Amino acid sequence: MNSAIRLPAVLAIGFTGHRGIPDETKSRQLICDFLQERKLATPGIVYGLSSVAAGADLLFAESCLKLGIPLRVLLPVPEEYFRKDFDDATWLRAEQVLRKAVSVQVSVQVTGDNQIREERYYECGIETVQQSQLLVALWDGQPSRGLGGTEEIVSFARKMGRPVIWFHSETGEVRAFHEEAARKLLHDHELDFLNHLPDAGITRAADSPADLAWAWFRKIDRNASRFAPQVRRLASIPIVYTAAAALFSGVAASRGAAVPAWLAVSAALGITAAALPWALRLKRRQALWARTRTAVEVCRSVLALWGTPALYEVIGPEIIPELSGMLVSLNYLKMEDGARNKVSLEEFKQSYRRERLFNQIEYFSIYGARSDREGRTFRAVTWLCGGFAVVIAAWWFAGKLGLGGAHALSGSKWLALVISALFQIATVAGALVIVNDCNRRQQRYRELCDWLRGWDAQLDALRTWPSVLQVAARVEKALLVELLEWRSLVRNRKPGK
Repeated sequence: MNSAIRLPAVLAIGFTGHRGIPDETKSRQLICDFLQERKLATPGIVYGLSSVAAGADLLFAESCLKLGIPLRVLLPVPEEYFRKDFDDATWLRAEQVLRKAVSVQVSVQVTGDNQIREERYYECGIETVQQSQLLVALWDGQPSRGLGGTEEIVSFARKMGRPVIWFHSETGEVRAFHEEAARKLLHDHELDFLNHLPDAGITRAADSPADLAWAWFRKIDRNASRFAPQVRRLASIPIVYTAAAALFSGVAASRGAAVPAWLAVSAALGITAAALPWALRLKRRQALWARTRTAVEVCRSVLALWGTPALYEVIGPEIIPELSGMLVSLNYLKMEDGARNKVSLEEFKQSYRRERLFNQIEYFSIYGARSDREGRTFRAVTWLCGGFAVVIAAWWFAGKLGLGGAHALSGSKWLALVISALFQIATVAGALVIVNDCNRRQQRYRELCDWLRGWDAQLDALRTWPSVLQVAARVEKALLVELLEWRSLVRNRKPGK
């Protein structure tokens, strides 16, 4: 369907390169031509990701800004320490880039040790690879001259399977690695599927990145809720039909002359039970629900951490590669919204505790109690019907043997049917405990409530961003743990495939 609320397709291009460049003019032209080509070929937003170290990094950053490509800067150390690596003229260029960048992130704490400083540059290069989808390298092909050199970063990207475009800094030769992965970046089928879900009356109140992200979340949440109730209900229908088929078979056995008609009804019910999963497309419906619900919960997690100073990294594309495009798009919107969405630590803590922790505790408490009631009801029916069936069967058997006073019912043709019906009801009730996953859900919800209450107490006491973000990350991982189970459903059969 045509939907007005859509996340933009986003391509994040990372960069690594030397400080010393033999021919800066030629290198700048190679990079500009490549970026312009990618910008025209990509059906969405292209943004650059790099440090602004003197040399190739600064050249790439300036090229992005020249072409109107948004730039995210990763600094290995804070600016006052980073400044020591520049002469005055080059630092002026770097300052202009830092002012115009959409986002500037310092990835490490202050340190004066030279060896540790090298490690910080290495970690900055690795982070560039991990946050990008495609890496551009300006490299002479020689081994690294120290920790964090271009060769090490390129090698890491290739081992990760990341597409790499290598410009030889001396000859100008261009080589590409993992080209098939690069071609897949042009079309994200999962993001297209989610974007085309119907809006269902959802509108945007304002024209900001945060408003788009929230509207998109509400859209897919509403679609997931529309799919979800059908899954377990439809899965229970074949169970009921199978039980009914067995019951009518018992009726046939008790009716004598009417056996053919009753057996026909029993056979029809049995065939229907076997055909229902296919006719109702249960696997397809389950996969559809799993796809949308997984996207909803990951999006909910991203939005819960929207006001934090770092991009979302709780769960990445290596865990759910199907949602890599959605994660990159949401992170870009968060980055773009950063300047207007700054909140203090205390504001974030209060909103996170109120809107994430308390809501989830309430949700799990309600559904844990509901699962407990469902489980107790189904188990009670199982035991009562099964117990009555056993008692009646024993009484009937005693009557057959002439024992006690049960002989009055010993010849009843319907008694066998009653016993069979009770056993079938007990079987269906026991199966519904499994289908509705009552026992596991009840236990899981109680565990999560206990964990969340403990983490809430920690958040209330913590006073720094790093410590708060560590606890928030634990919360999000706990809430998303079942995504691994849902992912197996997503990989079965997808709608329209």
